[in-house]
Amino acid sequence: MQVLSHYGAGRPSIAESVCVVLLLLAMGVVLVQLARETGVTVDEPSHVLSAHLYWQGRDTLEPGDMPPLIKIMGGWVPGRLGLRLPPSDHPAWDSNHEWHVSLQMMYSLGREEIRRIFFWTRLPLIAFPLATAALLWWWARQLFSPAGGLLVAAVFALSPNVLGHGALFKNDLAATFGHLAFWYAAWRYWRSPSLTRAAAWGGALLLALLAKFSLLILAPLAGIILLMRASTPGRPSFATSLKSALLAGCIVYAGVIAAWQGSVGRPSESDLAGWRQNRAVPGWVSLPVSAAASLLPAPPRLWQGAMSLVQSNGETGPVYLFGRLHERGHPLYFAVALAVKLPIAAQIFILSGIAMFLWSLWRQRTELHDLLWAGPGLLYLLLASLSNLQLGVRLVLPALPFFFLFAGQWPKLTSRWRAAALAPVLLLGWMAWRAAATYPHYLSFFNSWIGGPENGLQVLSDSNIDWGQDIPRLARYVEEQNIPHIRLAYFGTDNPYAYLTDARLETIAPPWNEALAQGERFLPQPGYYAVSATLLTGQYFAPKYRDYYEAFREMKPVAKAGYSIFIYRVP
Repeated sequence: MQVLSHYGAGRPSIAESVCVVLLLLAMGVVLVQLARETGVTVDEPSHVLSAHLYWQGRDTLEPGDMPPLIKIMGGWVPGRLGLRLPPSDHPAWDSNHEWHVSLQMMYSLGREEIRRIFFWTRLPLIAFPLATAALLWWWARQLFSPAGGLLVAAVFALSPNVLGHGALFKNDLAATFGHLAFWYAAWRYWRSPSLTRAAAWGGALLLALLAKFSLLILAPLAGIILLMRASTPGRPSFATSLKSALLAGCIVYAGVIAAWQGSVGRPSESDLAGWRQNRAVPGWVSLPVSAAASLLPAPPRLWQGAMSLVQSNGETGPVYLFGRLHERGHPLYFAVALAVKLPIAAQIFILSGIAMFLWSLWRQRTELHDLLWAGPGLLYLLLASLSNLQLGVRLVLPALPFFFLFAGQWPKLTSRWRAAALAPVLLLGWMAWRAAATYPHYLSFFNSWIGGPENGLQVLSDSNIDWGQDIPRLARYVEEQNIPHIRLAYFGTDNPYAYLTDARLETIAPPWNEALAQGERFLPQPGYYAVSATLLTGQYFAPKYRDYYEAFREMKPVAKAGYSIFIYRVP
């Protein structure tokens, strides 16, 4: 089996075009519904606030760790809807921090305001998962066949991880599209170097850099790929290579300055000294970044955001895996997360596709530029696994499209082995059935290897299951069951009092510090309690408070709001 057989080089047929349009339309409808039904997640209020301020030219709050792409896409919406911010003299502004101001903002909004603002602000970002599905189809049909392109796009569109995160005001799917576009443009340039394709590659790199700070690593990778292409058979002339590098670099540089609204400068000496002295920032990172920031005028928040990401990686707390806390992360964290969070049918597509690719590699039927589609997913997963920043499968979503590309080889296999012709149809049907059965709880999706989302907390925590998204569902349960009073320990930034009255709801502060803790263990009194799943694991608390909610771990919940808030009745 030869991997590179460009069946899809021609124009799509009418039937193929109709299938793609219908697939994207169905995916879009589901994403719109999810944007409406999913409650506010932990990071969204601060991102909506900074995006709103971006369009006002006032995006100066700390920590500045969100690049501007999603702000450009959706930041204009809150202003049109009349988003109410805290008064300018409110003490929250004195903190100069997004989280403090956004929390105050949330507590001034009512239920309908929250639903309306977050629904409409999320809608523009649905463009990213749809664009990723379309690009996957287009690339896979060039690599394999039109049927292979449709299969890859369908696997992507039916992935609960994509659907759950694609409907939020977050940069995970924006980064996924930018990462895919970068490698697609690199693949096109490698096959036929030209200034036009270099410009497209530069635009794709710009898109990736504006989506996620961790994708800054693509800039040196682009330079390495250019050098490799200039030294391989069929290489472009030295002049073409040089012009390509300069053109792509100019596009990226100009685009970065424009996206950061013309803010150009160099970090202060105190910033540079702070980076070099910070133990959480390794010297092999701080020294070259400090040198580049000193030499190259660029948006200061670009450098600050990048170094904030590195610092967060060094200072991050323990991660939860299989019921245990690992202080510095775990090298198998993301591998396990993909094993239990990806649909089993998708895993069959991926693993069998990898086997087909390795067979072609063994038979020497691949070419060097095949590594530009077969390698990025594994590279991204490897680098993420070496990091300490392990906050959920969402952090490796940019790797998923490349794993799904392996599935594009299936149609060619089935064309030679008719007995396997039904396998892709059955697997896609299985994925569709699981997606329908799980709707709308895609953020908390776990596959059947561990018994579904009911058992998810036995393996993973955090945004894998609980991202604060189920406060509206908790309120509906309380109202439907006519519970007169419930105590809530909540991990999230939604406003519970927008959904339940003070008389019906009492919040219990988690032990974030000594002042909030009620001893080393919380002793529940009789009554109803609701506890966020992430709080039960205790991973974000100081070591002495890790078992603060131990009493609830030993109880069986009477119900769950979604799968992220456990509801208990203490007799």
